[in-house]
Amino acid sequence: MNSRKIYVGLVLLFLLAALMFSRHIDPEKKRSQQHLTYNTDVEDTSLSIEADSFSTHLPIVSIETGGQVIPGRPEEGQHVRSIVNTYIQADMKIYDAAGVLNTLSAEPDIDSQINIRVRGNSSRLFDKVGYLFQFTKDDGSDRDIAVMGMEKDNTWVLHGPFLDKTLIRNYMWYNLSGRIMDWAPDVRFCEVFLNQEYQGVYVMTEQISVGEGRIEVTKYDGKAGVSSYIVCADRESVNDVQYLQNFTSYARRIYGRLEVKYPGASKLTPELTETISRDFSKFEKALYSYDYDSARYGYQNYIDVDSFVDYFIINEVAQNTDAGLYSTYFYKDVTGKLKMCVWDFNNCCDNYMEEQTPMAGFFMQSRPWYFMLCKDENFNKRIISRYRELRRGILSEEAITANIREIRDYLGTAVDRNFEKWGYSFLPENDLLSDDYRKIGSYEEAMEQYETRLIRHMRWMDEHIEDLLSYSHESKNKKFNH
Repeated sequence: MNSRKIYVGLVLLFLLAALMFSRHIDPEKKRSQQHLTYNTDVEDTSLSIEADSFSTHLPIVSIETGGQVIPGRPEEGQHVRSIVNTYIQADMKIYDAAGVLNTLSAEPDIDSQINIRVRGNSSRLFDKVGYLFQFTKDDGSDRDIAVMGMEKDNTWVLHGPFLDKTLIRNYMWYNLSGRIMDWAPDVRFCEVFLNQEYQGVYVMTEQISVGEGRIEVTKYDGKAGVSSYIVCADRESVNDVQYLQNFTSYARRIYGRLEVKYPGASKLTPELTETISRDFSKFEKALYSYDYDSARYGYQNYIDVDSFVDYFIINEVAQNTDAGLYSTYFYKDVTGKLKMCVWDFNNCCDNYMEEQTPMAGFFMQSRPWYFMLCKDENFNKRIISRYRELRRGILSEEAITANIREIRDYLGTAVDRNFEKWGYSFLPENDLLSDDYRKIGSYEEAMEQYETRLIRHMRWMDEHIEDLLSYSHESKNKKFNH
C-alpha cells in the first residue's frame, strides 16, 4: 500500500513539474496579428492618394462630416487640458475586403453613423491627429460593430502616428503586450480619408472598455452596491468626469488623478465612486504600510502580481516613460484582484518630444505604485525571472528584429503614400523632437533609429537587470520595513 502511495505521489509530482515546465517554455498567449494574416499576398504598388484612383491592401476608413470641423483641437493660446470634449455626427464607411485591393468605389463592409472628436494630449497639436468615435444607430443609441476582425463594440480609437515616423510603435507594442499579458487593445493598420481627402496610415485601436473580447469582467447591473471597475491615472481635465478620492491622491503621491472609466457615467453614482475609491485605497494603504510585504496584510492580497510584473517589464523594455504616470490603466473584477493594462507607446524608444530619454537606466521603479513594490525583494526577483523568460522567447533579439522587419515589409507602399501626404514633417524645421542628433530625415532613418535603440536598451537590461535588487536592499529601505 505504501509503495502504491509513493508511486501515485511521484506521478503527481511529475505531472505538476511537466505543467510548470510547459508554462515556462510557452508563456505566449494567442493573438491574431494583421501583418501575418490579412492580405499578405495582395500586390499593392499604387502610389496614388487621390480618392478616385486609390487602392490599398489595407482596410480603408472613409469619414464624411458634411462640411463640419471635427472638434477637439485647441484654439490659439489654449492649453489642451482645457478642451471640453464635444462630438459631431458624421458618416463612416469601412472597406475591408479579403484577398483583393480595397478601393473607395467598392461596396463598403461597414456603413454607419458615428459621433466623432479629436483625441489625445499633445498629439492634438499635430497636423495629423487621432480620433475617438462611436458607432450609433439612427436614433442616436450605441451600435456595436465588429471592425476589421476585432470583437464588436461601439467605441473605437483611430490613432494617427505623426510624431512616430516608423508608424509602428503602437501597433507593435499592443500586439507584443497582448501576447504577454491577459489583455491588450487589439489593433489594425488602415488608411483614412476625411471628406475625400487622404489622411495617411492610421491604426484602428480597441478602446479600453468592458466587453466580450475586451476586458472581460462581471458587468455592473446598476443594482448592487459594488462593481467591477476600470480606472485611469492621467492629467486632470476640465471635462465632467468622476475622479477617485483615493489614498495616493490625497497623500499627494501621484501626479494626476484617477478617473473612473467603468462603470460609465449613466450608472456611476457618487456612492459607487466612493466604494471604488475605498477599494482602490485598500491596495494603496497596504502598499504604503510597514506590512507592505507581509503575507497577511501585504499588497499581494489586492493585486495580480504577475500583471504588475509584466506591465513593468514591457514599459521598461520599450522605455515608455509616461507609463505609471499618465495613461495608466487598472482594472478589477468585482470578485478578483487588481490588474494593469498597457496604453499609448507613441513616445517609447526615445521618441519623447520634449527631451531625450537616456539609453541606460531604469525608470519604472520611481513611479508612484512601483516605488513601493520595488522595495519588496520578492517582487524584484519575479521581474528578473520573468524578464529572463521573455528574453528567451517573445522579447528575444531575434524575435524583436524579425517582428519589426515583418511589419515594415507588410506596410509596403502604404508608407510611401503616408509620406506623400506628410513627408514635409521630415524637413529639419518641421521636426518636433528636441536635440539635433534625433533629427530624422527619412522613414528608413526612423526605422533604423527605432530598432537600434530598442536592441541597445535590451542588451543594457540584460547586463543590469539584477541591479533592481538594490532597490529592495535593507540598507535602502530601513524606514519602510517592519
